[in-house]
Amino acid sequence: MILVILEDKMMRLSLIHYLIQLLGWRTRRKIVIIESDDWGSIRMPSKEIYKKLLDVGFHVDRCPFSMYDSLERGEDLSALFDVLLSVRDKNGNPAVITANSVVANPAFECIENSDFREYYYEEVTDTFDKYRGCENSFELIKQGMDAKVWHPQFHGREHLNIIRWMKALQREDEVTMLSFKQEHFGLSDKVTSKLKVRYMDALGNVGKETLEEESKIIEEGTRLFEKLYGYRSKSFIAPCYTWRKEIEPVLANNDLKYLQGLSFQQIPVQEDPLRFQSCYHYMGEKNRFGQYYIVRNAFFEPYKGGTVDYVGECLSRINIAFRCYKPAIISSHRVNFIGTLDEEYRNKNLELLRELLKRIVQKWPDVEFLTSDQLGDLITSRL
Repeated sequence: MILVILEDKMMRLSLIHYLIQLLGWRTRRKIVIIESDDWGSIRMPSKEIYKKLLDVGFHVDRCPFSMYDSLERGEDLSALFDVLLSVRDKNGNPAVITANSVVANPAFECIENSDFREYYYEEVTDTFDKYRGCENSFELIKQGMDAKVWHPQFHGREHLNIIRWMKALQREDEVTMLSFKQEHFGLSDKVTSKLKVRYMDALGNVGKETLEEESKIIEEGTRLFEKLYGYRSKSFIAPCYTWRKEIEPVLANNDLKYLQGLSFQQIPVQEDPLRFQSCYHYMGEKNRFGQYYIVRNAFFEPYKGGTVDYVGECLSRINIAFRCYKPAIISSHRVNFIGTLDEEYRNKNLELLRELLKRIVQKWPDVEFLTSDQLGDLITSRL
């Protein structure tokens, strides 16, 4: 009886996966894109800070991002690049990650010296210089770009809701201040019930005044991205898949033509209490600002744990995408590939990724590995 129920559930899930693929742009080419978010953003600074937060009563052991995620070290990047270089597509290209990256982090000392009246940020290269093991990270990133396994795209100036965070600091919110003292901001309600707001959704604000501030952040962030990487990003993924429609013309004016995301967008409609509406998108959908939505339809997120066959599940979704004449766009996050807090955890996930890539090229020898902006250019060239 249990087996019948499980089989029925799997059939219904497969049907849902097929239905999602029916709308939008199609291709007979076997295209795989790997989109990975959060690169460049600080999260848990170190094992020592993790223990301090645990000791003061924060349940950081309940949140995978607190348990495993941290700024990428050189050895994390090198190990990941080795896996990407282990396979080649039909054109002889290695697997490539569209590395959705932020370009700045809070300058904690400057903020505190202003008595929390002003927000200051530092470029990500300065953050790398401060973190143990990250001193050569940006040099590794440039090497990955040269090897065509790493392709940065814009994920925001910071992965932080500056407006909401600064208001909490100015009212001396206990949880936020304790976290700030450890040069950390990435807490969630999984970690403490005392936290009543979200800080990670950088564009999760409402109101005209906050729209002006978000616009400034995007303009500064895209300029800094070009300074760091030598080109303008063509695509963008909003932190936490959360943004309002009014910010899309700002993104368009900053050359962000392709909007990565899930099949749904979270639109903030109320600040206190936080409330969101969902808006659904399909592959290649065009908005009135001339931008195109690139919708993820496969997932590789072993950080979630459990008994899930993450390789098998991802392959199943890729198969559905190809049978529906869609590119397979794999969603992943940096947290899967970082070993600062647990090296064994990182190595295990890298082996899963190696297996996934190996099975992709074996099952579909005509596969092509592309980046998100390459896919966007392909979509627009056929319209």
